[in-house]
Amino acid sequence: MIGAARGAVLGAVAICVAGAAVQAQTVALTGGLVLPISSGPIEGGTVVMVDGRIAAVGADVAIPAGAEVVDVTGRVVLPGIIDAMSYYGVAGEDMNEVPNPLTPELRIIEAFAPFGTFGSGDAGEIRVRELLQGGVTAMYVGPGDATVLGGQGAVVKTAGARFGDLIVREPAAIDITLGGRPASTYRDMSRSPSTRMAVVSQLRELLVRAREWVESGAGPQGGDAGDEGEAGAGGENAGPRNLGMEAMARLLRGEVPARVQANATRDIRVAIELAEEFGFELVIDGGAGAHQMRDELADRGIPVVLGPLSHPYISGEEIPDPGDYGGVDERNAVWLNEAGVHISFASFSRSFGTFGAGVAGQWLLIDASIALGHGMNRADVLRALTLSPAEVLGVSDRLGSLEVGKDADVVVFDGDPLSIRTWASRVYVGGRLVHERQD
Repeated sequence: MIGAARGAVLGAVAICVAGAAVQAQTVALTGGLVLPISSGPIEGGTVVMVDGRIAAVGADVAIPAGAEVVDVTGRVVLPGIIDAMSYYGVAGEDMNEVPNPLTPELRIIEAFAPFGTFGSGDAGEIRVRELLQGGVTAMYVGPGDATVLGGQGAVVKTAGARFGDLIVREPAAIDITLGGRPASTYRDMSRSPSTRMAVVSQLRELLVRAREWVESGAGPQGGDAGDEGEAGAGGENAGPRNLGMEAMARLLRGEVPARVQANATRDIRVAIELAEEFGFELVIDGGAGAHQMRDELADRGIPVVLGPLSHPYISGEEIPDPGDYGGVDERNAVWLNEAGVHISFASFSRSFGTFGAGVAGQWLLIDASIALGHGMNRADVLRALTLSPAEVLGVSDRLGSLEVGKDADVVVFDGDPLSIRTWASRVYVGGRLVHERQD
């Protein structure tokens, strides 16, 4: 059994919907162990989904007349798993604009293909079956790590009626890479930046220019560049369009964070210094050696999106720079969590071309269970797969927990979600059944 059951209704979370008019797509999951994540477990709980949203969660919830009732007794009900960093659906040749080390204007959503050579699907509604099999209903997709600043990432779902239905937040962050990876890219080309010093120098120079651009009022003053009344509409403060500067302005105004891939302590320290110098919100990606700086990260409230605990070598290089991974330890997540660092788990899945799709996200739950084996609290492990990544990605108003009003992205597991013996038996995205495992 997972935790102590709390038989009470979730107060504000559970609402009675018996008197409401029943809409299409009304589904009630009854009798299971419900783990809302944002509150305690509910033994024999019910989750009601109406028109793509969660309408009720609790132990004593009236089920609307005409609802589809699914008995999940003996099973575990969780919010959809969120992969906090992935390259799934992006072809290797589309991940990095190598000729230019700094490309903030690029948007990964324009290279994202939810299936094809990187997944499976039929004509019609999109189903990323490999990830749905692992209970993954949303993920952050970003540009690659071969350059210094690769562009803008997006939060997408793994099922939808149309491509536009997949997009949850775009842009969601600016992706930056520190360490040996970008330096080696340009060293092999005999051009700059070929050292860590030059990587940081060029990044700082871009940030300085972006700050000056914002302070000069040269471009749109707040909001998205193409919004009505901004540069694209000839507003009063409009100036010549500069897509790269507009992207950087969103970062400096705090509208999106910087996702900085940094594994070695020296690179994590540089990332912190840059964030403090320019005042942007920072998220550390990878963080293989982050436990060595856990107190500094905790004091500053900087979250860490961890690579797979079993193989945290997330570099796109065939042979990663050993200088990036001097602090690798499977207890990394445990130590960070104990120190109060906000952590999330991620697969950092990437395609292997003709050798196979980048679907490590399918096994994200299993990999995260390593932290459980090293002593991390079960509730904290599950939070680091659901609500914590939703918070880091800026989508916790819609995803990450079973709460009234949030998207009905719900997974039913046939046992302990952190057991290798367990499967995702039913997966709902937007209240619609998009995956069902056949016994």
